Amino acid sequence: MGRFAASALVCLVACSPPPGLRTEGPRLPTWTPVPGETPGAASILPEDASPITFERMAKFPEPGWQAPRRLEASPDGALVTYLMSERGDDEMALWAVSLATGERKVLVRSDDLADAPKKDPSLAEELRAERQRRRTKGISEYAWAHNAPVLVIPNGGDVFVRDTKGALTQLTATEAPEIDPKPCADGSKVAFVRDSELFVVDVATKKETQLTQGAPEGVTRGQSDFNAQEEFEEPSGFFWSPDCKKVVYLEVDERKVAEVPVLGYRGGEPSLMMQRYPRAGASNPATALHVVDVTSKKDTTVILPKEIADQAPYLGRFEMAEGWLAFWAVARSQREASLLRVRLADKPQASVLFTVKATPSRPNAWVEMPAFACGARASDCYFTAEREGHDHLDRIDLATNARVEITRGDWDVTSIAGVDQEGRAYFLSTMAEPLGRTLFRTGEKGTLDRLTAERGVHDVVVSPTRGLVADVHSALDRPPSAVVFGDGDKRVEIPIPRDADWDQLRLRTPELVSIDAQGGVPKLFGAVLPPRQLTPGQRYPLVVMVYGGPGAQTVLDRWSPRLPWQHLADRGFFVMQFDNRGSAGRGPAFAGPIANDLGTVELADQLRALDFVTTRYPIDDKRVGIYGHSYGGTMAALAMLKAPGRYKSAIAASPVTDWRLYDSGYTERYMRSPSDNPGGYAATDLESLAPNLAGELLVIHALMDENVHFQHSAELVDALVRANKPFEMFVFPGERHGYRSPPARRYAMSLTTRFLVRTLGNPTPSG
Repeated sequence: MGRFAASALVCLVACSPPPGLRTEGPRLPTWTPVPGETPGAASILPEDASPITFERMAKFPEPGWQAPRRLEASPDGALVTYLMSERGDDEMALWAVSLATGERKVLVRSDDLADAPKKDPSLAEELRAERQRRRTKGISEYAWAHNAPVLVIPNGGDVFVRDTKGALTQLTATEAPEIDPKPCADGSKVAFVRDSELFVVDVATKKETQLTQGAPEGVTRGQSDFNAQEEFEEPSGFFWSPDCKKVVYLEVDERKVAEVPVLGYRGGEPSLMMQRYPRAGASNPATALHVVDVTSKKDTTVILPKEIADQAPYLGRFEMAEGWLAFWAVARSQREASLLRVRLADKPQASVLFTVKATPSRPNAWVEMPAFACGARASDCYFTAEREGHDHLDRIDLATNARVEITRGDWDVTSIAGVDQEGRAYFLSTMAEPLGRTLFRTGEKGTLDRLTAERGVHDVVVSPTRGLVADVHSALDRPPSAVVFGDGDKRVEIPIPRDADWDQLRLRTPELVSIDAQGGVPKLFGAVLPPRQLTPGQRYPLVVMVYGGPGAQTVLDRWSPRLPWQHLADRGFFVMQFDNRGSAGRGPAFAGPIANDLGTVELADQLRALDFVTTRYPIDDKRVGIYGHSYGGTMAALAMLKAPGRYKSAIAASPVTDWRLYDSGYTERYMRSPSDNPGGYAATDLESLAPNLAGELLVIHALMDENVHFQHSAELVDALVRANKPFEMFVFPGERHGYRSPPARRYAMSLTTRFLVRTLGNPTPSG
């Protein structure tokens, strides 16, 4: 295993909160229950008891998070570019900071592109933003060429290029949007998708070449499908070869995928989208991999080995190095994954380097698509692999198939940040802190160099050309700060402006707590924010904020103002959140117990956390509410239906109520297919539990939700009506899974808060 070698580093970012940005610690009670005592029930204060308004809760970005986004280094390493607002709102501009002088300036504003006609985002652009959880306006994307100081900037559905002298050139001006524009390595050409076909435009002449044509309705070239974007973090569907001569692309055929109607209303007009949506157990898109020559337009299909093709695999993590294309193929069952390579100079026949399968000791476990990153050399490719229940780092040589184990231990590699010119991998891990993310770099003879000294979470981007690290760091008690550094002593800070309303918000830091391992259940981590004012002898209501689903870790040593929490605590609520088994960040062994029966283990852990806090704090266990959105909405509804009486009220926002209706990529990973696990699907169907409802339930759903379709809530509503159970419901006619309009976000904050106050605020009569 790799040997840990700590680097002697000074603080690379602020080691304490900047002046004027300190947060108050939680005023935690010293409380011991007295036998026979009848404590009083605390009342809830009015809305104006909190300086945090519903308007402020809905505003983007949150306090402290006016931080650099999408950091990248220029090819020569002289600049680091990033997106940030000039006005403290959601309108992003493209900035640059000089690593020689520290000077900062705006390179491009959206207004600089004012000659281009302003167009509303197309449906394809809107859905792409949904998949990427992107909420910003203005300049929201950009890309450097790998070997030339050329910037590509999409805006308003068109493509712009900024050259070395700062001149802006508009490359396209079409009614149809150009999707996912990317420059080739030397900056001479830009590829993009338009109307489901792949195009290349020459930057010098603006001459367009259509590389593919004739796609029938339901077939796209160069775009990844819903599952790839939503469940496998593959936003792109094409990739340049390093010599700019070829483009590798995906052809996705959705014609056998069933359509789901998504109906909503915007601006007084109906909106109907027939969405190709692959549900669990139903047909998936058929995906083929192609290589097209940019000059001749010769198009060749990459042949997959029969044993891989027969698995109807998900393809992803495409990397190129020294003429090799490498990628992962995860079987549709998601019980095995194979790393494949293709020599682009030859007939594109893919071969399997090796295959990983679900751990035999956990036969129901699944296999995640590994993280994967390559340097310029074929010998410098790194991926994550499970070892002893944790995710660790391995290296592989694409040419020789030689594989080397890099890390091992009771901790996890959570992501690979990049590979530099010397072939060193940069990765984030939980080695130093289970609730943090610390940056390490592979060194010589198996050593690991720690590159960030501070506790907390480091979000980093690594430049492959210079080994430059752009680091946005925060911790629970310190807002984000940003710095760029490399192997030398030179470090450049990117100032983050102070929020104008910081002082008046009076933000407090939650307490991190843990429940010791017992009875086969590992340690659980949580965060608790108590009421701002506590009166001895009184007990207070509790709101449980829950997500609970796989692929996410909500309790981290990371800055989050949690404005809804702060508002509730200002008015007299305890607020808590715990990560149950199944959550991310603690390895496959911690996540695995949820397999085949989503909700059961998660709810057991949430109930254990509830028992823990009600004995530790002065909480009225008769006034407990639970709120969740998406998987959290499922958990909130499940808590009311499977543990009646434990929660007095619940808000289930956009819940999955029947896993047979959710997408195949996500659902089959954890539940297998409905035909393989009919009992598991039946047991997790919330409709069958509707007669158990006891307490106050509010269901919220957006009609135009294309991720968790409105049908989920509709079927739960029908079941509750058949069971004659009273409940409440609210519908957003023009929103999708994530509420994007400020009025909708503000109304959702107001609606949920007032429901919790109404259902939990009044003390329960004794006797």
